Amino acid sequence: MSARFPSRRAAGIPFALSAFAVLLIAAGVRADPRPFTFVEDTYPETKGEVEYEQWFTWQTHTNQDHGFDRFDFRHEFEFGITDNFDLSLYVPNWHYEDSAVRKGAHFDSVGVEGILYLSNPVTDFLGSALYGEINIGDEEIEYEFKLLLQKDVGNWTFAYNLILETEVEGVFHSDEENEVDGVLGHGLGVSYSLGPKWRVGGEMAIESVYQDWSRYEDTTVYAGPVMSYAGDKHWWVTVTPAFQLTDVDDEADFALRMVAGWEF
Repeated sequence: MSARFPSRRAAGIPFALSAFAVLLIAAGVRADPRPFTFVEDTYPETKGEVEYEQWFTWQTHTNQDHGFDRFDFRHEFEFGITDNFDLSLYVPNWHYEDSAVRKGAHFDSVGVEGILYLSNPVTDFLGSALYGEINIGDEEIEYEFKLLLQKDVGNWTFAYNLILETEVEGVFHSDEENEVDGVLGHGLGVSYSLGPKWRVGGEMAIESVYQDWSRYEDTTVYAGPVMSYAGDKHWWVTVTPAFQLTDVDDEADFALRMVAGWEF
């Protein structure tokens, strides 16, 4: 899964708060904190390091379904293969949805991600990296590629992601015609370090969908503040409440993403 919102188209506030508490408690085991949750940074893992990241995204309320709730869970193991290449494995990603269409838990996919870091955001003029990801579900395959750019200036971090994603549905059913959606996305983030523990800032995710990469469907824009906290040992947590700035009927009006990580 990418930094973007989970696949379109989970339950209520108490469940979300409980999940947040679980993240904080479980993370008791100082890792590289993410300054953002929807925007990828260009900080690599050190060679030989292993980090576990628990992702949680809550989406709620659409124009078509005011009672819509969806909770997505992603479990990622990130390995520092070399000082400039990271490999991540996603054990089964799944979600719980409570909507007018469906209710219950559903398996989404397993996947693998690789990031090749080309330059450093602190010591070089511009930090850069190439990102590739593939996820396989029971009915679809998803390919995603990103160009990651970042610059650190003093306590400030500025980041941009260019995103190309292709989703192919029905690929494992020979009697069905495949459905292909293309996504052109942009991620923008700015973060300020308040000290060794706290970072605050904001981020924006822009996503345009094209059927068969030829027919434009719609563009969705989300934006919100982001806050990151690094613990005393080897854990951190980053939270972004994001609001839809566009008016796409079948997309959630509000999304909350929390990512917690800790090193072994």
